[in-house]
Amino acid sequence: MKKVLTYGALILVFFLLQCSFFSHLRLADVVPNLLIILTASIAIINGSLEGCLAGFFSGLLLDLVFGPYIGMYALGYLICGYLTGIGNRVFYKEDITFPILMIAAADLLYGFYMYIFGFMIRGRLNILFYIRRIILPEVVYTVIIAIFLYRLILMISEHQQKKGSENLIA
Repeated sequence: MKKVLTYGALILVFFLLQCSFFSHLRLADVVPNLLIILTASIAIINGSLEGCLAGFFSGLLLDLVFGPYIGMYALGYLICGYLTGIGNRVFYKEDITFPILMIAAADLLYGFYMYIFGFMIRGRLNILFYIRRIILPEVVYTVIIAIFLYRLILMISEHQQKKGSENLIA
């Protein structure tokens, strides 16, 4: 139960940071995708199931606040959580390179998902413009921020796992 509350609080905090603080720190007219960082990190550390759940609830929060209809963001984040969670099998806590690459891949996948379902369906077919102006700058900015936030998420997750094992022993 504490794990659910902790991840719920993290989703809310990352959402608020992404929408308030980082919206004032735009670089190349993009904001880092903190919820992708959180979703992919949880998925890499704990597996696809928890990644799917974190992604679904992160996307659902975005859908409720910004979405044109319920489910578009939730499905995108859920897919990213599931696919990055597959990397849990080769995850090592000491290695930061693999999680950062998976976060970059998740953000890239999410960018293409949003292009298909947010722009291409509306007749905007200039994918090179979208890649050059939105997807790549967001991936770079997200990766830079992920280098710092991933360790924090890992520490919180390890603390939760340690607390959970202590509760089983006592």
